Amino acid sequence: MFCASVVYPADAERFDAEYFATQHAPMFARLLGENCVRWEVHRALATPGAPTSPFLAAAYFWVTSGELFGATLAEHGEEIYADIPRFSATQPARGWAEVL
Repeated sequence: MFCASVVYPADAERFDAEYFATQHAPMFARLLGENCVRWEVHRALATPGAPTSPFLAAAYFWVTSGELFGATLAEHGEEIYADIPRFSATQPARGWAEVL
């Protein structure tokens, strides 16, 4: 199992969390198809007494195959990346991890 993540920094120029959570992330999960076994969107909140979060929001996509994940990006990457300006002027930090 693998987890792909996208994280938008707290200093993002512009960020529409509603669009990210209800349009962009679901579109990406749909494009991943059956390879995507779970996905979540997190919005950072202030915690009393804790440091300010370094991010505004993040999305996590759990997939079973790295090869199929890469194939989805190769096939639909233009569509996915073209949607980002609809909710942010900032590119996210991207991560790829093995779920232990």
